[in-house]
Amino acid sequence: MMLLHAILPLFFSFILRADTTQLKLQQDILKDATKLQQSNRYFISDNTTQTASLQSILSDLQFFGMVANLNLDNAKYSQQQLGKHQVHQWLFEEGEIRSITQLQSTIALDTVVTQRYLENRPPSQHRITNNFVFRAYQVSTATDPAKLYYLTEEEQGLLSYHLGEKKVEISYTSAKNGLNHLLPKHQTEVEAILRQSIR
Repeated sequence: MMLLHAILPLFFSFILRADTTQLKLQQDILKDATKLQQSNRYFISDNTTQTASLQSILSDLQFFGMVANLNLDNAKYSQQQLGKHQVHQWLFEEGEIRSITQLQSTIALDTVVTQRYLENRPPSQHRITNNFVFRAYQVSTATDPAKLYYLTEEEQGLLSYHLGEKKVEISYTSAKNGLNHLLPKHQTEVEAILRQSIR
């Protein structure tokens, strides 16, 4: 029994360590694609077409799926913590793909926002509290340091992605409370960290 008590913490720490080195892109793609197919309460903004559709998104996600299925055994893995951001990176010495970066951000939002009205009403203040887990992915290739970019929030789903010059944004009619307040600043912060991580 004593031996079991000694082994269990080691076993669990190994599981936790193994889990942190896992690329979560595959599970996020599946989760996000399922959410988009189950609801139509969102708008798609695509800088390459006026007729963006769910089908075009699902087609684009196949490119991310190919990256998600890469064998990472020969990649050089590193991890670092930058405040609320956990950065995982896989570097490849050979091949078209040079690096995959996964940035996970855990944010506890607690803020007061001022609501202003068009009518002759005085502004009112509202407190927003919520928890967010964002994951951003960036794929660098031999020809493009930021070829692919993908941003998702665990509960809300897919928020945006880039495929080369193509940029797609998803906005939700019933967005998670606080998301629209938090997202612009968060995206700017994440993109700055990802730029610095390019190898």
